[in-house]
Amino acid sequence: MRRLAVSTVFIVAVLHARSAHAGRTHFGWLYGTDMIPERGVELENWIVEENKKGDAKSDETSFWWGPVMALTEHVEFAISAEAADETGFVGFTRWGADVRYRPQSPDPIDAGPFTTLFRLGAKRLIHDRDGVRGEADAVASYNAGPAIISVDLGAVYEHVPMAEEFEFRPGAGVSFRVVKDFRLGVETYSELIAKGEGTSWLVVGPTASLTHGRFWGAATLGIGLFGIRDAPRLTFGVAL
Repeated sequence: MRRLAVSTVFIVAVLHARSAHAGRTHFGWLYGTDMIPERGVELENWIVEENKKGDAKSDETSFWWGPVMALTEHVEFAISAEAADETGFVGFTRWGADVRYRPQSPDPIDAGPFTTLFRLGAKRLIHDRDGVRGEADAVASYNAGPAIISVDLGAVYEHVPMAEEFEFRPGAGVSFRVVKDFRLGVETYSELIAKGEGTSWLVVGPTASLTHGRFWGAATLGIGLFGIRDAPRLTFGVAL
């Protein structure tokens, strides 16, 4: 018992001594180009609201949970579960996995100010066993001293029997360092329907991010320019 207690105290101390190296983003809606150190693990979470969307003025709150694992210094693998609270329905909606690849060195000096990340995801629809969903993102960031400029070009394809939907999800933002671990900026994000019966919408608004210890988080309040009233989002993670 004494050995177990000593070992437990040692493990806890080591975990608390580690600094944050999470694969963080400084934007609520955009993926970042930072990655977790090789063989590292973090728990990532999203909370999203879409309020008064489309002609029906529908409301939706959705959630994303999952571990993200660094397989190499250039490749991450994530397993996710998603849930939604829509009008008349509450529950899990889909689950899946995605792979994220950054070609540049994890060392910021070797990588330089311009970095990229490419992401591919596949998901299964829980309430329609024949439904599948594919996701893709190409992300580019430029670090200009206290400022970070980021562009995320995303796309989603979803197929269910007798119907399919394809949409583009472009976004961009700029974030400025206020103090060492706290940043403020602005970002824009949109979901544009290319095929299907969904609603296209666009938001722009302020964003804030914080890195503290093993925690990172980013929040934005997207104000609708068309198709939606507002779309706030909180993205955060904890490195293990």
